[in-house]
Amino acid sequence: MTSRLSNARLLLLLIAITLLPVARIIAIAEEEEATPYYGDWENAHGDTLQIASDSIQVNDEKPLRYDDITEDSDGSFFVLQIKDPSEASYFQGKFLRIAFGKDPDRFTMSIYKTLADALKKENEVKRVEWTAPTEEDEDDAGE
Repeated sequence: MTSRLSNARLLLLLIAITLLPVARIIAIAEEEEATPYYGDWENAHGDTLQIASDSIQVNDEKPLRYDDITEDSDGSFFVLQIKDPSEASYFQGKFLRIAFGKDPDRFTMSIYKTLADALKKENEVKRVEWTAPTEEDEDDAGE
């Protein structure tokens, strides 16, 4: 009886180990879907923006680490906190408020020095409109 129980436990363990990568892939896909700002963006001034799950980078500047500190959002906005801010960085502030309208390929980034200002949308340091690269831009990059 103990042998059968051990075999059953071993079988369950093997199944769990096999399914673990699938669960991780699903979790990553759900996170990316719930985080529409991940990816490559550009603005009208020719700047490029790359946002990954743990860093944000403008042009060729050093990538900066950030935390998504969004609370009480309906998914139309997000608040990011730069972990290692520098006065010399493109952002010139520590808190980024990303707001989406109806177009998921476009967002407005408002930059603030304090969380209170970001939450109240007061004392904005800078505002930048970002869009997803056009198909032409992506084709040119591959050539």
